[in-house]
Amino acid sequence: MKKKSKLKRSPSPLATAAYRRFGLNFDPFSTLSLQTHNLDCFIGREELLDRLTSSMLSLSNTGLAGEPGIGKSSLLQLLRSRVPVEFHSVSIGVPMDDASYFLGELLREMLVSLPRPKGLALGMVESRLDKGEMNKNAIFLVVKTFAARLKKPLLVFVDDLEKIKGDWNQHLTRSDRTLQLLEELKPLLELPRICFLISLQDEFYSKVAEVVKDGGDPTVLGLFRHMARVEPFTSAQLRQVLQLRLEKAGFKGVLEDFLEPEALTLALALSNGNPRRFLYLVSEAMVCGNRRKGERVEYQDLFEAVNEYLKLDLVCKKLLYFLAKAGRATASNSDLQAFMGLDTISIARRLEILTKNHLAEIVEVADGTKIYALPGGNLPVLSLASNDENRFTRTSDGEKRYDLSGRNEKA
Repeated sequence: MKKKSKLKRSPSPLATAAYRRFGLNFDPFSTLSLQTHNLDCFIGREELLDRLTSSMLSLSNTGLAGEPGIGKSSLLQLLRSRVPVEFHSVSIGVPMDDASYFLGELLREMLVSLPRPKGLALGMVESRLDKGEMNKNAIFLVVKTFAARLKKPLLVFVDDLEKIKGDWNQHLTRSDRTLQLLEELKPLLELPRICFLISLQDEFYSKVAEVVKDGGDPTVLGLFRHMARVEPFTSAQLRQVLQLRLEKAGFKGVLEDFLEPEALTLALALSNGNPRRFLYLVSEAMVCGNRRKGERVEYQDLFEAVNEYLKLDLVCKKLLYFLAKAGRATASNSDLQAFMGLDTISIARRLEILTKNHLAEIVEVADGTKIYALPGGNLPVLSLASNDENRFTRTSDGEKRYDLSGRNEKA
């Protein structure tokens, strides 16, 4: 049986033209888990990796809980790179709530990757499996016998369970359907000398905590001796990831030479610590910057990338820029009104639109006044120009415009 190789998505012609324009040798924004050579860009999880490694080597079933894109797949890859020679390991992806499919993928990977014990007619098993002639119970028995005859313990890395979808016709959430799958696989998870490391939806972290409470209903989740939640990155960590990736792709210069500070602030806010979302936003902005034939990726490029889905007006664009530059804003703020050329009511309406689209949030209410900021919190505030005259510029027709950049550029 030939091992199925994962399909590697080639960058689109637009992306290729974009990263070349900005002095990059290749696209640095692809998902870590799909690009093994990018794992040296993985940062900020050292303590978690050490704990998970200890759990893995003790053959304790372990769950990695977290939202999509937070880095669970990359953690699984890094953990597999730490497997010592005293263990066997296989890796599978199971995006379906089907126990037969799960078992079939596991057996196929075992047949490809592991030494075949003597005394098992695995050639015949392989043929029957390819023809779809084996049911769930038959596959399980082969997996059980195969694993028992291995000379080393087996570590199984399971990705993509977070992609299981809910069934609203039966009023089942995606976590309900995942739990049903795990219940079906309970005999497999109980096998000796096999350890499963499985990526799961974020909500499973709290579900396992409930199981271990006194009086909690026993479920298959009790078979997970460890459940770790993969936390969002800090803004500083995301900046470091971006810097490392740019350097690896051959970029010469500092971060601000590639990405305008206001654009970086907005991307950090909208990603809310999610590395996949952050890198996607920067990548899309890079494509827009190339289309504009710019010298670097700027705020307007990031806004254009976001706005392809939200369809906001230019007033919202300026308002987001103010938030990215000033950090916080109120509808009654005189600087904001001068910058926008609008009154309090019009600005308040736009702030509500941004909040509805999760592009801003109310961070405080003081004396009945709502104070807004970009989502995510704890983001660096870029300093405003200290000289008031630097805040104004004139367009070609002489109109006086409020400018937060401090660069005295003419419109």
